[in-house]
Amino acid sequence: MICKKCGSECPDGNIFCEACGAELDAPVLPENVDDKGHMKKQAKPKKEKAPKPRKPKKEKKQRTAEEKAALAKKLKAGGICLALIAVIVIIVIITQLLGSNDGYNAAQKIPVGRNVAFAESETGLTFSEKSTNGMINNMTSFDYICISDKTTKVSGSEQPRWVILLTVGEDDIITAVEYYDFTQLKLNWKGRKMAEMLDQNSLDYGMSIKNVNKKLGLKPYYIKRTVSNDSTYCYRYFYTDPDEGYDRAYNYYVEFSDVEMAVKNVNYREINYAATILAAGEASPAAADSDPEAVSEENGEASEEDGSEEGSEE
Repeated sequence: MICKKCGSECPDGNIFCEACGAELDAPVLPENVDDKGHMKKQAKPKKEKAPKPRKPKKEKKQRTAEEKAALAKKLKAGGICLALIAVIVIIVIITQLLGSNDGYNAAQKIPVGRNVAFAESETGLTFSEKSTNGMINNMTSFDYICISDKTTKVSGSEQPRWVILLTVGEDDIITAVEYYDFTQLKLNWKGRKMAEMLDQNSLDYGMSIKNVNKKLGLKPYYIKRTVSNDSTYCYRYFYTDPDEGYDRAYNYYVEFSDVEMAVKNVNYREINYAATILAAGEASPAAADSDPEAVSEENGEASEEDGSEEGSEE
């Protein structure tokens, strides 16, 4: 590089002349060198992504008229099968619902004041003086009995789903009809779990049976009809006593007028499970071994006079 002031030759890259100190013209630096002489960092070239190959569109298969007709036939057959399955399911459900109420419906058909032969003709049931179930025979006093062919488990033992008992007078004239629904005890011999104890004020006098069932949220475990034109419904339940810390079981009795079909009276009685075990000697071994509540039946008979039903215990 030549100094313009003194003409001296200076090495390339010098800023000032070594002879006169004049400033030399700034050299032209390469594009990849900065003012300080450092190499600039070059950005890496971006790789271009290769375009994804497009999948060729599938050509829709054109069905022939015969194929379309066969497909329509299959779809129609499938729809008919689904409809038949739905109908069968509905029939099974209805049959089960009706079957679960067959004992109740039969008991309601039995007229008080007519003889046993008439009751059998009205219901299609056959009544006998004793049952093959020893626990049922010793449960309470009766003259004729009919039990369900189907069974349910109560506290681990197989019991009939329902039982109908008849008490008769002269010429086999029916004076009382009792109905037990053991399916109400299939989860627990103490009945359904409730939040608290029910008392006389839990129901309003004059309420219908339908409204009572709805208000209590329970179905009757026991029903008794007599010649007095009154019916007694027993609802069994239990709750956990917050003060005592243990379960307490009750039979809740609702007396209905058969004429007005409305609540006439309400009372209740606690079921003491421990007491039934202590009193086991008062019942037959068959009753005590089959179900712990069978002994409660024997205890219940003594309380009939004060408004409790002896047939309310299992």
